[in-house]
Amino acid sequence: MTKRALIVDDESLIASSLKIFLEDEGLQAASAASGEEAVEILQRNGDFDVCIMDMRLPGMDGNATIRCIHQFNPEMHFIVHTGSVNYAVPSDLKTLGIHCEHLFRKPLPDMTAITDAIRSLRHTT
Repeated sequence: MTKRALIVDDESLIASSLKIFLEDEGLQAASAASGEEAVEILQRNGDFDVCIMDMRLPGMDGNATIRCIHQFNPEMHFIVHTGSVNYAVPSDLKTLGIHCEHLFRKPLPDMTAITDAIRSLRHTT
């Protein structure tokens, strides 16, 4: 089964580059430019395996978006892709399964690290 990823990043160049890369790697991908848009997409069509989340977003930040999504889709996996050099995964998000191997800093010199992380996630649906 092909894994489906939702990319949440307000930088359109990063989101589109990552989407194209994931599709070239055989995954299905969609993107959202804000946490609020991601929540809307997932409430309409929750058929995604993983969400690749930027942390600094307009409106609701990445941490708040993850918490919100988890409330209605507790099976969702998350990967953090951030330019924030000081970002550390909050303890409540660690309990949701987000650990250091799911945290990637921008710019990422080799995006295969993200696809490897996606493929290593347990498919729980």
